[in-house]
Amino acid sequence: MRKRILFPLIILILLIIGVVYVSIPAKISNRTRNGILIRNEIWSGQINVIGDIFVAPWATLTILPGTTVVLSANKDAYNLIGWETCDGIKNYDLLIGIKKEDNYNCGVHLNEPYRDEKHHITILILGTLKAAGTEESRIIFKSDSPNPTIYDWNTILIRNGILSYANLENYRGIATIGNVEISYNNLRNIGECGICANSNKAKILYNNISYAGHELIDMWNSAPTIRYNHLGPNPGHAGIIINGGSPVITDNTIEGCNEGIVFNSPPDQPVVEDNSFLNNIQDILYDYPTE
Repeated sequence: MRKRILFPLIILILLIIGVVYVSIPAKISNRTRNGILIRNEIWSGQINVIGDIFVAPWATLTILPGTTVVLSANKDAYNLIGWETCDGIKNYDLLIGIKKEDNYNCGVHLNEPYRDEKHHITILILGTLKAAGTEESRIIFKSDSPNPTIYDWNTILIRNGILSYANLENYRGIATIGNVEISYNNLRNIGECGICANSNKAKILYNNISYAGHELIDMWNSAPTIRYNHLGPNPGHAGIIINGGSPVITDNTIEGCNEGIVFNSPPDQPVVEDNSFLNNIQDILYDYPTE
């Protein structure tokens, strides 16, 4: 009888210890990081990211003001991402080389390099991101290459949290899939979309976004709030692309783009008003039959 009571008690104690361990944040400063984060972490100083970062659903990554995150260019110490099937193609994001097919699938365009996840870093935050810098002490994300390109590292995907007062460049995209605020950032020299705002709860506010290989902001059947941003220049590409959904897009300045706002497909109930258009080839394009 004593053994029957003792065993579950030991299991309970181990579970409590595990919960306490995970909840107490590890303070990481001036260190190298990659891999799966199963407990809360607080980053400061210079963090050298040498491989994919995967933040577990129960964990929080906090990046303090003034932190510099340096990502290895065209390298990935231990690939964790890219094994999914896309449009029937297995492990699509592991493909290497240049895309030669003139079709649209999985976000890579003609004559662009595939994402080659095996050799490019992705930060996948399925938990919570708390990266809130200040105007005086911004958070910096940058490539370690002396000659950086727009394809040096891949994507930051954020399920919940905030990215604010940060400077990011030489990445392929930022994606939101939950309750995310992206505000007061400087985003430039981007491989694909500056922000893929595919979330009804995403708030994109007061950002400066320019020079992307695709559009500066896009969304698919979602309803993000996009306000007070300065979008452009983005020669040869659009400022904002809307594919369905009911976004709120107000009080933005869109300049120096091929098109200011493109409706690729009929939206549901969008609010698009009080935006300023400057020096675009076309301010608003309806890329579908409107009659």
